[in-house]
Amino acid sequence: MVKDSKVKQRISLMVFIVIVLLSGWCGVWVDSMLPEQPEGNSLGMLVWLVLPLLAAILIRAYNRDWKDMGIKPNIRGNLKWYVVSFAIYPFITIVTLGLAFLFGGIELSTIEMSAFITLVVVSVGGNFIKNIFEEFAWRGHLTPKLLELKVNDWFIYLISGLVWALWHAVYYLVFLPEEYLGSLSRVGILLVGCVLMVCWAMMYVEIYRLTKSVWPCVLMHAIEDAFPTVLVTTSGMLTFVNHYVDFWLNPITGVLATVLFLGVGLLLRSIRLQKD
Repeated sequence: MVKDSKVKQRISLMVFIVIVLLSGWCGVWVDSMLPEQPEGNSLGMLVWLVLPLLAAILIRAYNRDWKDMGIKPNIRGNLKWYVVSFAIYPFITIVTLGLAFLFGGIELSTIEMSAFITLVVVSVGGNFIKNIFEEFAWRGHLTPKLLELKVNDWFIYLISGLVWALWHAVYYLVFLPEEYLGSLSRVGILLVGCVLMVCWAMMYVEIYRLTKSVWPCVLMHAIEDAFPTVLVTTSGMLTFVNHYVDFWLNPITGVLATVLFLGVGLLLRSIRLQKD
């Protein structure tokens, strides 16, 4: 019975991963059938966003398995981890951009601070809702199912990070508007995304394991989409003077930021091991 249960778990996990990796291309097919749609807000993109969580819910319903989804906020006793989740991306953004400013690596453009704050707040709200779909797929389903199979921690980070990144492949290759490509090709952005999301996965997995809740991960992901992304990409508030500064000190994709994210993940892992 135990062996049959393990086989069933592995099959369910593989079905989920296959659906995740195909979901975006299903969205591309939907958009090809309905060509007159707004860029960046198409029905195909909605299919891409919703299908992984829908697949997770259907698989759990079929297996009658609702444990470890992390639906409860579990704020009591975990408030500090919500604060940490909120603070990680702003802190690393301040460190990296502070160094870039110190060395004359960024140029600031004039923008109303009130307009910037409004843009960030609106972005946090919208991305919080969007990231419910993402985080309950990756941390609410994929991560606990890997834990259930007793997968080694490092493989959990690698598998969950790669599935998360490769789900984004269709976004980078098809959905992403041209003006956001910058100096990289679409394939280049995908490769960078794979590295980043494997590195970020450690933080998200460990926050989930510390709190047994997906909500702090949703919060952290919303802050990432809203604060550094708006600051560097959307608002036009600052630009890097050259590619070298961007490569080393970009608060999202830069080498220093990536090293710091890994450091945060390792610290969270060590705290969780001590707690366990």
